[in-house]
Amino acid sequence: MFKTFLYLILLAPVPFGANRPWAWSLYAALLALIGLIACVTVLLGKTSVRLSIYPVKYPLYLICVPIAWGLLQGSNFAPDSWVHPFWQLAAEQFPGDVQAHISLAPEETATALMKLGSYLLVFFISLQFNRHSDYAAFTFKSIAYAGLIYAVYGLVIYLGQYNTLLWFEKWASQDRVTSTFVNCNSYATYAGLTLLSGFPLLFEKIQSSFRYGVKSHYGRQYFFEQVIVRGWFPLLLTIIITTALFLSQSRGGFLSTALAVLIFFIILLLSRKIKNNAAVTLLLAIIGIAFWLVWERSGDKLSGRLDMTPENDSRWLVFDILSKANTENRWLGVGYGSFEKSFRLYRDETIVSYFDKAHNTYLENIFELGLLQASALFIAIFLTALICLRGVWVRRRDWIYPAIGFSASVLVGVHSLVDFSLQIPAVAFTYALIMGAAVGQSLGSQKRVETLRILSRSSK
Repeated sequence: MFKTFLYLILLAPVPFGANRPWAWSLYAALLALIGLIACVTVLLGKTSVRLSIYPVKYPLYLICVPIAWGLLQGSNFAPDSWVHPFWQLAAEQFPGDVQAHISLAPEETATALMKLGSYLLVFFISLQFNRHSDYAAFTFKSIAYAGLIYAVYGLVIYLGQYNTLLWFEKWASQDRVTSTFVNCNSYATYAGLTLLSGFPLLFEKIQSSFRYGVKSHYGRQYFFEQVIVRGWFPLLLTIIITTALFLSQSRGGFLSTALAVLIFFIILLLSRKIKNNAAVTLLLAIIGIAFWLVWERSGDKLSGRLDMTPENDSRWLVFDILSKANTENRWLGVGYGSFEKSFRLYRDETIVSYFDKAHNTYLENIFELGLLQASALFIAIFLTALICLRGVWVRRRDWIYPAIGFSASVLVGVHSLVDFSLQIPAVAFTYALIMGAAVGQSLGSQKRVETLRILSRSSK
C-alpha cells in the first residue's frame, strides 16, 4: 500500500505536472481510494499503522476554515447580502431563475476544493506511514531519485535541442529546461524540492567518512574512500539537479531554492546536531563547490534574468490591482479557484498580458477566499513548518528530515510570492509528501512511544 501510494505521487509530474483536468481528477479519485482502503485496513487490524492526527490537529482544524468557506461560496445557501453583485446583474439581464453565489465561478470553486482535498490526503497518508524512520528514509530517497530522473530527461531534451514536451512540440518556456512541466518556474520549484530531499544521501556519506577521523593514515584513507569512491552518486545527483534548476532560468525558483539551502545550513549549525565541525564544513563546501561549478557552466542565462524590477515585469501591476481589490472585498472573496474568470472584472488597460494566475499565491488566495479564511490556510501551513523546526531540536536521530521539511516550506513559501508553482498539482503533491514525512519524524522518541501506546490501547 505504501509503495503504491509513493510511486503514484512520484509519477505525478509526468502528465504536465498533473496540471490537466483529467490528471488532477484521476489523482483525486485514486488518492480517495487509497485513503479509503487504508482506513478500512486499519479498522480491521490488518496493518501495524495506526491513524492519528497528532501532532497536527491544530493545523488541520485551521484548514477546515477555508474548506468550509469554499463550500459555502460554491453553494446557494449564502445570505443575499453576501452574494456577488454580478449575480444580481445576471438575474436582471437573463430570463429564468439565476442561482446566486458568493463565488463568481462555482464550478471552479468545486475543482479547487477537490484539489486542496487531494493535497491534504497526500499529507495525511504520508504522515501516517512515515512515522517509521525506515519509511521516511525510503520516501526522501525516492523523491531524490525521481528528481534525478526528471532532471536527466529535461537536460537531454534541452541539450539535444529537441524542443519537445513528452511527445508534443514545446509551446511554452522554450530554450529552458522544464522536464515534463509546461512552465519553467513550476519545474524549478519541483527541482528545488528534490534537491533538498537528496541531502540525507549526501549527509550520510559525509558523516560516515569521519568515522575514524582524519588524523591517522587509516582515517584519511577511509575518508577519501567514502567521499570519492562511495559518495560520488549523491554528489552527482546534486550536480545534475542543480544544473537542471539553473538551466530552467527561473529567477524565483533559483533564489527561493538558494534561500532554502541557506536556511537548511543555518538550522544545521544552530541545532548543533553534528558534533564534528569538519563534517559540516565539508558538506557546505561540497554543495557550495557544486553550485559554483554549475553556475560557471550554465548560469549565464539565468544571471541575465535576475532583474525583477517592476518596469520589467507586468506581474507587479497585477499585484497592485489585487491589493486594491482585496481592500474592497476583504471578507467574502470572489470564490476559491475563480481567479481566471474573476480577475477579468478588475483588470484595466495597463494589463496587456493574459493572467490565469496571479503569480502571487497569497494575494490570489485572499482575493478568492477573503482575508480571514485565507489567513487560516496560511497559518495552518506555517504551524506545520514550525512543528518541523521544533522537531530538529526534539529528535536525537533522523532530525535531518524535519530540517528538510522546514527548508522546503521556505522554498515554496518564498517562491509563492512571485509565482504559482504551489498551485501545480505535482509540486503540491511532492511538498505535501515531504511535509507528511517531515512531521512524522518531528516527534521525539519518548512522545512517539507514548503515542503508539495510546493508539494500540484504543484499538483493542
